Amino acid sequence: MDETIAGQSPDAALASGQGPDAALASGQGPEAVLARAQEDELLDLFLGSVDLATFLARVAVVAAHDLSKDPTVPGTVTCSVTVGRHGRRATVGSSDPAADVMDELQYASGEGPCSEAVATGRTVYVPDLSVTTRYPRYRAAVAGAPLRSVFATPIPLPTSADAEAALNCYSTKPDGFPDELRARAEELASLASRSVHLAVRFARQTDRVSDLESALESRTAINLAAGVIMAQSNCTADEAIDVLKTASMNRNQKLRDVAALILSRYGSDNPATTFN
Repeated sequence: MDETIAGQSPDAALASGQGPDAALASGQGPEAVLARAQEDELLDLFLGSVDLATFLARVAVVAAHDLSKDPTVPGTVTCSVTVGRHGRRATVGSSDPAADVMDELQYASGEGPCSEAVATGRTVYVPDLSVTTRYPRYRAAVAGAPLRSVFATPIPLPTSADAEAALNCYSTKPDGFPDELRARAEELASLASRSVHLAVRFARQTDRVSDLESALESRTAINLAAGVIMAQSNCTADEAIDVLKTASMNRNQKLRDVAALILSRYGSDNPATTFN
């Protein structure tokens, strides 16, 4: 089967947010109701996960299980989720270490189907890595690997997410993703859209809170260290801060690290408060 790249509109693929009962009431059929129930299950996975990595690992496991259960399709499927932001990409969750390795080789090679899916927002299918003429550096890096075919599909995220994501699917068999399996992978990626969007937003907010807490802790340490200098040198607060700044520049250390050094010595008979 030929290699393919298909277009996809992330914003259009976002779910509406209605529940199953509302879907039935609005005249949607059983398939739409089932899709809503599956989306709700993914949201439950998010709510039950402690962080983004845990959630995306669970998404990858669910996808790998779903794509491997068709007895008519040979081979074993492993999955991973790539998240990209500001040109940087990383595998945040996977169903199997083999998928991690395949992803990392893509990042190291600077090319590959999953990286392309994240960068372009389009699905990418490589039926057989051993014979494709695309991605020569990646192909050379994975030569001899047990995973032979790759299908990568974007996880639709709105532009407000300030991030991109893709579901990466690997099979141990050549042409391991026939039409129906590729359609199912795209459906799973679309169903995961809302929950992944929420998880990314939550992770960003958590990072902001962590950054704020670190800043507050640093400021507390600096203030305490200034207090030590004031007590030992009988100087003003501004003069104590100037001592810390001078030490920071002379030692080529961050201000909070200089403050931490002073505090680590606090309590000794003669805390060191003079710097060269």
